[in-house]
Amino acid sequence: MTDKVLLTGISGFVAKHVAIELFNSGFEVLGTVRNKNSIEQTKKTLEENNVSTEKLSFVELDLLKDEGWNEAAKGCKYIIHVASPFPFKVSNDRESLTPAAKDGTLRVLNAGINAGVEHFVKTSSIVCMFRKPNRTNPYTFGENDWTDVEWNKTTDYFVSKTRAEKAAWDLMESKGLKNNFTCINPGFVLGDFLNEKSCTSMEYIKQLLQGKFPAAPKFSVMISHVKDIARAHVLSLENKRAGGRRLIVGSEVRSILELSKIMAENLPSHAKKLPKKELPNFMVKLLSYIDTSAKNLVPDLGLTMQTDQTYAEEILQMKFLPSETAVVDAAKSVVRLKLA
Repeated sequence: MTDKVLLTGISGFVAKHVAIELFNSGFEVLGTVRNKNSIEQTKKTLEENNVSTEKLSFVELDLLKDEGWNEAAKGCKYIIHVASPFPFKVSNDRESLTPAAKDGTLRVLNAGINAGVEHFVKTSSIVCMFRKPNRTNPYTFGENDWTDVEWNKTTDYFVSKTRAEKAAWDLMESKGLKNNFTCINPGFVLGDFLNEKSCTSMEYIKQLLQGKFPAAPKFSVMISHVKDIARAHVLSLENKRAGGRRLIVGSEVRSILELSKIMAENLPSHAKKLPKKELPNFMVKLLSYIDTSAKNLVPDLGLTMQTDQTYAEEILQMKFLPSETAVVDAAKSVVRLKLA
């Protein structure tokens, strides 16, 4: 009998790639959607990527409501929890995304625990690890580091992801199930967007290619290829060494200006629109009052992050794709989908 996986947020950018990886690895998938209107487009995209719909089913569930989660988890051997809000704009209410992220995570995990699920994998992020006051430059973070949610410069997305991951570890430890749980912590996720459904990663690439950034903020981040992230989730399901670990999945740290240069070299048609110089930090801070999406960048302007993700490659027995591949795949898919 085929092992069944409950995959939350299957219509999202990362989760669609996870679904493809699950099918390629022989699993059956029950995908959750917040709104059943997204089922047809998701199904069509997966079919275009050679996914057999015989092993695919959908269920409409809300992370903010208890209804249906226990039933969905029944008969599933594994749960991969990807769904979590990541809006492009930043709210002044730092806790605005926490209910869906934290309470939703606990809902999914509790349903799985009740159903006797064997292993849980949660999509987390390096944003749960690196934001805190008084950092050196460059600063280093790793698996044992946590973002300071009490720091007033920690924005809503960072707060929600950190609270959700911490609550998940607390729950699993309290149930004696820490080793049945793995977190995948990517950086800035890029790669083929597969379809037109918008997401924050796509929005940044789209705006760069459309010439919306006359100059680039002095912001650097680790780049993660979505295919690596998908593979890491699936490999963690049956890998005992991944249990109880936070796996940093990604390759090189790149600045936004470097991303622009990579795109300009590989997409000469859009080279003129891409930024060729950096914006002074004070300008980005001023812009953040008008365009709240810039608020996520402000606390890290001019800082260089460093991390060592080779332990994750060693545990998963895979080599992460270079950042350049992730950037080019993302940019080319935006152009292919006629979004820039």
